[in-house]
Amino acid sequence: MKAFILALCGCAFAPGCWVETSSGPPPPVVIVATGTVVIDWTINGSKDPDQCNQGAATELAVVVHTTAGAFVGEFREACDSFATSIELEPGNYMADAVLLDANGVDRTTSVPIEPFTIRHNETLDLPIDFPARSFLVR
Repeated sequence: MKAFILALCGCAFAPGCWVETSSGPPPPVVIVATGTVVIDWTINGSKDPDQCNQGAATELAVVVHTTAGAFVGEFREACDSFATSIELEPGNYMADAVLLDANGVDRTTSVPIEPFTIRHNETLDLPIDFPARSFLVR
């Protein structure tokens, strides 16, 4: 390393001088094809944004695990979007969804999402509903 630094210093003052270094071949590029799950929700059977306002819900939170129980992530979307797309590696998953208020506090009970399988380059649509009885009393 010391010789390399000295070569660079000496080369800096010599016109037309250049130094080439190599640390071996670049690492292989691993491309993992993903699939997408679209969580499509309604509130009491409706996609009316007023339902979010009436329930003081600002966000949907979806927590995804593998069917083996490994945590994958928590994904959030604005309540009045009524759909969110989540890219996942191919595999078997389960999830739960809840509506949150502006402070991140649960406004509904958790709605379990049936176990599902993601395949590469495919989109899976999963509809869920938050019935009126799922809202927590404040």
